[in-house]
Amino acid sequence: MHWKRKSTIQRVCAALPAKDAIYYFLQRRFGSLRYTPDPLPMLRAAAEIFAEMRGMGIAVAGKRIMEIGTGRRLDMPIAFYLCGAQSVDTFDLNVYLREELVMASVGEILRGREAVVTILGPVVGAEELAARLDVLASVQGLKDLSQKTAIRYHAPADASNTQLADQSIDIQFSYTVFEHIPGPVLEAILREASRVLAVGGVACHHIDPSDHFAHEDKSLSLIHFLQFEEREWSRYNDNQFAYHNRLRRSDYDRLYTAAGHEVFSKHPFLDDASLAEIRNGFPLATPFQGREAEDLCTVVYRVYSRPGGAQGAN
Repeated sequence: MHWKRKSTIQRVCAALPAKDAIYYFLQRRFGSLRYTPDPLPMLRAAAEIFAEMRGMGIAVAGKRIMEIGTGRRLDMPIAFYLCGAQSVDTFDLNVYLREELVMASVGEILRGREAVVTILGPVVGAEELAARLDVLASVQGLKDLSQKTAIRYHAPADASNTQLADQSIDIQFSYTVFEHIPGPVLEAILREASRVLAVGGVACHHIDPSDHFAHEDKSLSLIHFLQFEEREWSRYNDNQFAYHNRLRRSDYDRLYTAAGHEVFSKHPFLDDASLAEIRNGFPLATPFQGREAEDLCTVVYRVYSRPGGAQGAN
């Protein structure tokens, strides 16, 4: 779909009284949600991150997780559960979770059990993974899933004011969520992490700073949105279904510092096509002029941090 058409649909839906229901109907009827869920890509992403954590001495097994940005399904919380997490508290500003999508995704995990074992087996013991898949196979609905897996859904909820007890989690986590949250709120979320993280706790956030319209409209580059001045960009972006903060890698670095977090590992992934565009004179809007090309063209940024001065997790 052309990005401007999608933007128009999102803006119109966001202005309607029953906006969430209408947008969900359109996604189910015409969008990506009309297809059977495929949880395996998210499980593969989880396995990569969990293996990376293990290499830094950060275990998932037995840990209490706080996830930011639940979305429509529970694929990432389920990945944490299957890899031995003690509990997952997942927070969303809006109520997007849908039982029918969650259970369809669970069904696909169980139908693809052999593939799931191949994906997650290297980061969790075979016996525990098998036992947890058996528990998942017994689940009869969303409430039952929550009771049997200790995955607790909080929405509508404020991730910067969770009401969780002090030092009650071990890992604060998000996957392609930070780019949809304004900078000052991100700083508050990281400060909340400092309160709720137990001694040795860490925050892991996988950020996608690319233009999300380009994910669907393949005629766009991943830095397409950096050409628009803020006033023009807000016409396409200023609603709950399309919001993207356009923060670049260096902006996130400053946010972590302002929030009092020590970044002990960061993994930027650059897009070669975007780098070529910058070097060939891509027209940048005022806020992005004079910045290093590598800063502008980071399209994935995975950051590990802890409240300043704390020791790493075991």
